[in-house]
Amino acid sequence: MANVHSLFVETRWTGAEVSAIAKQGLAPYLDENDTRVLIDGLPTVLEPAAAHPIAVVLHELATNASKYGALSSAKGQIRLTWSRREDGLLTLRWTELGGPSAKAPERKGFGSRLIEGTISPLGGKVLFDWRSEGLVCKIAVPA
Repeated sequence: MANVHSLFVETRWTGAEVSAIAKQGLAPYLDENDTRVLIDGLPTVLEPAAAHPIAVVLHELATNASKYGALSSAKGQIRLTWSRREDGLLTLRWTELGGPSAKAPERKGFGSRLIEGTISPLGGKVLFDWRSEGLVCKIAVPA
């Protein structure tokens, strides 16, 4: 949380750039060649009310990927992409590849509830797609 607040300080509390939020949240998994974590999206500044929840969600996804998903494997990879429509809807796509086979959990765990509970108050939606090659999580929020 302190890392996101430091981004707000840099912009005098006007918001934070999605790429900066992503790079801070995924810093432990970034390598010199950008092969484990690929981050790609057009410059998009989020107001603090949206930036903070997105940072929480990315942290949770990364933590789970390091324990159970793509980042738990030496050859695993994360792709985080985003786009923003003209109406302001921000869509993030978290894709895991090269890790253990993913399957839908029998019940919602803490992480899924945390992510949905963080995005829902923003008027957003979360879709978890448990694929054999890895989790794909799509998040759409008004921003």
